[in-house]
Amino acid sequence: MTFRRPDMKKKGIVEHLLKRPVTIIMITLLMIGFGLFSLSNLKITLWPSFDIPIVAVSTSYRNVAPEDIQRILVEPIEAAISSVEGIETMDSNSRRGSAFIRLSLFPGTDARRVELDVREAIDRIRNQLPREASQPVIFQFDPESAPIMQLSLQASNRSLDELRNLSVEMVEPMLERLPGVAAADTRGGLQRTVFVHINPQRLAQYRVSTAEIENALRQNNVQIPVGNMVVDRVSYSVRAEAMFTSIDEISNTIVRRNPDGNPVRISDLAVVEDSFADIATLVEVNGKNSVTIEVQKQSDANTLDVAYAVLDEIEEIQGKLPVGATIQVLTNSGQFIENSIFNLAQSATYALFLVLIILIIFLGGWRASVTVALSIPISLAGTFAAMYFTGITLNIISIFGLALAVGLLVDNSIVVLDGIAAKLEEGKSKFQAALEGTNEVKGALVGATLTTLAVFIPILFVEGFTGMIAKDLAWTISLAISFSFITAVVLVPVFSTLFLREKEFEKKTMALRLFSRFEDRYAQSLRWLLTHRSIGIILFIGVLFSTWYLFSITPTENFPEGDSGEISISIEMPTGTNLVQTAGLIREMSEQLVTNENVETVVTNIGSRGWRSDYNLGRISLTLRPDNERTVTTDQFALQLRRQFDYPGATIRVSSGGGSGFRGGGGFGGSLGAIRVTLIGADIDVLKGISNRIEEIMMQDTLVISVDNPRVNATPELVYRVDRERVSRIGSNLSEVGNALKTQTRGTLTGYYREGGREIPIEVRTDQMFRTDRDQLNRIELLQVGDQRVPVSSLGYFEAVEGYDTITRRDRETLLDVNIQAAGRGEAQRQQIIELFENEIVLPDGYRYEFTGSFRDQQRSMSSLFNALLFAMLLTYMVMAAKFENLTDPFVIMLTVPLGFLGALLLLKVLGTALSVVAGLGMVVLVGIVVNNGIVLLDYVKQYTTGIPEEAYMDQFIKGAKRRVRPILLTSLTTICSMIPLAIGLGTGAEIWSPLALVVIGGLMLSPLLTLYIIPVLTLTFSSRKRQALDRSIIMEYWGNLKKVD
Repeated sequence: MTFRRPDMKKKGIVEHLLKRPVTIIMITLLMIGFGLFSLSNLKITLWPSFDIPIVAVSTSYRNVAPEDIQRILVEPIEAAISSVEGIETMDSNSRRGSAFIRLSLFPGTDARRVELDVREAIDRIRNQLPREASQPVIFQFDPESAPIMQLSLQASNRSLDELRNLSVEMVEPMLERLPGVAAADTRGGLQRTVFVHINPQRLAQYRVSTAEIENALRQNNVQIPVGNMVVDRVSYSVRAEAMFTSIDEISNTIVRRNPDGNPVRISDLAVVEDSFADIATLVEVNGKNSVTIEVQKQSDANTLDVAYAVLDEIEEIQGKLPVGATIQVLTNSGQFIENSIFNLAQSATYALFLVLIILIIFLGGWRASVTVALSIPISLAGTFAAMYFTGITLNIISIFGLALAVGLLVDNSIVVLDGIAAKLEEGKSKFQAALEGTNEVKGALVGATLTTLAVFIPILFVEGFTGMIAKDLAWTISLAISFSFITAVVLVPVFSTLFLREKEFEKKTMALRLFSRFEDRYAQSLRWLLTHRSIGIILFIGVLFSTWYLFSITPTENFPEGDSGEISISIEMPTGTNLVQTAGLIREMSEQLVTNENVETVVTNIGSRGWRSDYNLGRISLTLRPDNERTVTTDQFALQLRRQFDYPGATIRVSSGGGSGFRGGGGFGGSLGAIRVTLIGADIDVLKGISNRIEEIMMQDTLVISVDNPRVNATPELVYRVDRERVSRIGSNLSEVGNALKTQTRGTLTGYYREGGREIPIEVRTDQMFRTDRDQLNRIELLQVGDQRVPVSSLGYFEAVEGYDTITRRDRETLLDVNIQAAGRGEAQRQQIIELFENEIVLPDGYRYEFTGSFRDQQRSMSSLFNALLFAMLLTYMVMAAKFENLTDPFVIMLTVPLGFLGALLLLKVLGTALSVVAGLGMVVLVGIVVNNGIVLLDYVKQYTTGIPEEAYMDQFIKGAKRRVRPILLTSLTTICSMIPLAIGLGTGAEIWSPLALVVIGGLMLSPLLTLYIIPVLTLTFSSRKRQALDRSIIMEYWGNLKKVD
């Protein structure tokens, strides 16, 4: 007895489109044209445009102790900005000569508004800050504001001051005139300064105070706007000007006149020297003196365009440089972006090639293959156009999203073409086959596309850095999948009527014959499993248990590390080390690196490390040769350097940079297994004792490799203890005493001397020969009171004490960070360490600790991603419930999600890859892909079994499932093949994204096959009507077999 399924032919928009092929082709060409136009005009940047919820304040006050930095700079600034709304935490770091304050904002706070409010708050107290301190710099952490290029300028026949002047006066202006360049900033070299070296003996002889010298220099070096006046109908602006124009003018400045009327000049009291400021930072490139120029682009400029313009300008600059001077590129973000774009094109090309091979093999001809393959370029063209109109830039995140989407763009088209092929095999005309085949699967495709889009909605709400980078990824993939759906239901039917032949699928290739045999074996095995449903249920329970177990043992990390070819070495010598000693060690290290075959460029900064600057600090930045020209990876080479550079007394840290910038704390990665404990309290000595106790206890446990105990270093200081009564008796005050002593020791800025358009600082200070020991300092005469000189020793005394090299605070409380390095990368090992810490470490009253750093960021990211995963699954269920108009079928399909997770975790386990944030994003993406297979299978099975009598239900159920084997396996296979180039990690830094591709590949290697069995078993298990029908059909088959035996 033959049962006919209901006629599913529907007239509607598909039929209308099929009757207008020329219109469809014109629209397609127009979309491709828009796509190409948009691609050529898309703004290209390194990072997406997003606001990092951090505002920072940095300032400096050369040679001032950390305690004084905190007291006279940090505390007033903290008090001023504490009332600004939106600040969650306020961290400060006070070091010798510099201060840094980081403001972490509440989620959703407008960082630009906070930046303006902080600027206004600091402006209100600017007069309360020391005049010699640098102007506080307030800035928001913005990837777009980072320098896009770093250049070096060298000249063997030029001094450091000539090199700096050459850069400032020639190179900077030529670069800053380029379109899109915001600023060019020179680092290193020597800064010309006029020093007035005071002779204390001459001051005593002429009875002159240092304050008189300072006042004389200020009063004789002025420019005062007077106003306007009209002469003969011409308006003139009037100003009084008496600026120094030569060194002689400074020397001849009159300080005072003696009773006999003779002038006392600067030259009588001091030696005026046209020299250079004390060297604070030395920059060397490959062991040679150099200055570096950092190029920043304007926020709305295209990174690649600016980089190309700078490269062209460098050629012109080189032609104008003096003989012996050379300029070269050290780093170039534009090159990284260009490489990323090339890698995208390369991965897409490989993916397209692999997809074409799969399609040709399993679709039986080039016409069908090309019909499906056209979905990729057409969908990408539409995506580029949508990105252009929605303001999404072409950056390393969106580029990866496009590369990832390539593997998903043919899925819908394959399902449509398979439906059309089935109708052609039934003998339908091309038009009827296209119409009926498309309408038959259109509903399933709508549901599958909506569920895929639904999984990306929660990603838009993920907090922190993960959410920031994932937004462009989610938008890009969503746009691409949306256009792939339009291509599948609009263009594929039209193209099939134009390109396919009515007997296109009659000829069976070997692959198709093998596939047909597989489908037959599948139908037989499915029939057996449906009669032994308990085995299927046990198998499913085993999958759930295995998935849970793998989740528990898979190690986790924040962001995976890539072979970026960049290494940073930070050096910190003991506090009090002078610049010459620091330079000696760093140059020794640099000489070893320059001759290493794996190293291309070595840039050293002596006297500074990031935002910190001091004589005992330094940094070496390495650029390695391309990965195909060296024998080790970046991490392997970094490990070699850690073992190689072991100098007693020096703290040396070697870190490798991620290709896309995902490194370090604060959400940008970090050491695998590291747990940072932040100790908070009032007394830093107590915090030091606690940190030592932590190190002692933790190192006794085998789970801990090392403990990075900062051991806040004591720094030698001379404190001048002032006697307030004595100061009061002479009619002075503490401020005058402090200012006078400052001039005698570190010097005081009194103004600027102009020459050739330059402003050269003028500093007054006691000659070095009179301040070499404490006795000489005691003999320095600070003030002039009437005719009597007042020496230092009469107003107080110097005391040698120990201070701290750094003071770190959070919300005005002192803190100390201790890093515990775990032996393993798994979550279980770290939880054991945390339990040990909580059980063994007891803190005094008023002191507390927090787990911070990359470990906390990883926990937050993973928690946020887990919530996003649950939300994605809920949305997916809701979309399917609306599509199927019941609650059971979506529940059955959602139960297949663990099948994908199991395959993903197994592949990560086999390859030894940790479950990172990037892999977590892959899990979210996998939810949408896995349920698509379930939707396609269940929707088609329901169509085959609708209206079917119960006695034929089994046959039709299996027939419908069998009919979906090819599109399910084929879409999974094409997606896997397209992910292979991404999983391999072709190109510099591409391996950062490899875990996401591995998760998708692992999930699709296992889930489609299991889905083809589990969904039928669960569907019939959860449906009482179908279960009863199945039981009746089994009984009928059993009695039928008995009759045959009789």
